[in-house]
Amino acid sequence: GESFGTPFLIVDHVEVEAENVMSVSLLRMANHEIGLFYLKKSVGGQCILYMIRSSDEGKSWSAPIRCIAEKGYFVVNNDRVIRTKSGRILFAAAYHKTEECCDQSTGIQRRIYKPGCLVVYGSDDDGFSWNRISSEDITLPISRGSVTGVQEPGILSLQDGSIWCYIRNDSGRHYECFSQDEGVTWTRPLPSVFTGPGSPLCTKRLSDGRILAVWNPIPNYNGRKTIVNEFRTAGRNPLVMAFSEDDGTTWTEPVVIESDESRGYCYTAIIELEDGSVLLGYCAGGAEDKGILNRLRIRKINSV
Repeated sequence: GESFGTPFLIVDHVEVEAENVMSVSLLRMANHEIGLFYLKKSVGGQCILYMIRSSDEGKSWSAPIRCIAEKGYFVVNNDRVIRTKSGRILFAAAYHKTEECCDQSTGIQRRIYKPGCLVVYGSDDDGFSWNRISSEDITLPISRGSVTGVQEPGILSLQDGSIWCYIRNDSGRHYECFSQDEGVTWTRPLPSVFTGPGSPLCTKRLSDGRILAVWNPIPNYNGRKTIVNEFRTAGRNPLVMAFSEDDGTTWTEPVVIESDESRGYCYTAIIELEDGSVLLGYCAGGAEDKGILNRLRIRKINSV
């Protein structure tokens, strides 16, 4: 992680007939290939996860494999695909139903995205075929001041074999639920210990068994500024990390990674290196970037 080579093109949005390709996850497959997952966002309110494979360490790639057979708008964040102890590959998606409506004041057609629900997909043949695993759609309470429902869920395997799902939303606190049957059924989502401003929580199991969590801890309430010097930070600062040595039951006090209140930090990808250090890749945009998502920062943490 000290230096990087020249960037090279893997997926071109024009070639795959997409408005955008985004939110990449990487996974080493059981046959030692590289699996690369990405969202394909296209016209008509479609957002679907696809997978490509490489057997030569990224020099060439397979044709895309569609991971979600249904049509619709499914959000799967970057660095979100996991393999369970049984070998099953899982990812969680926020499914947002959409509808078209006409703005009465302008006459312009607009697409409305409804509150999200949690759906889980998986593969039992190392990613060559995919199915919906969850037996039902999981929802969050909708109330005054909290209307988004499920946003950008993430999942992590726990040491007892259960799956932990953590869920961004606009309530000021991440919700969580658990599955004891590898994603088929889930407990009712409840508020977790993680607070936040409507920004994703990111986690990774480290080689020593600890869980590392990275997130923005301060909710947007009581007049907190989310626009600084005319730039929208969305309240995504500071960026902090904490550790759990007991599989998520308790967590250490947060340590600040980034604290500039004029920038927004979010969508962290985490990789542990062989020497025990950790690389964090995250958005870190400021006013000069014209958007919090328009700058990538990679930070190496030598001692965790």
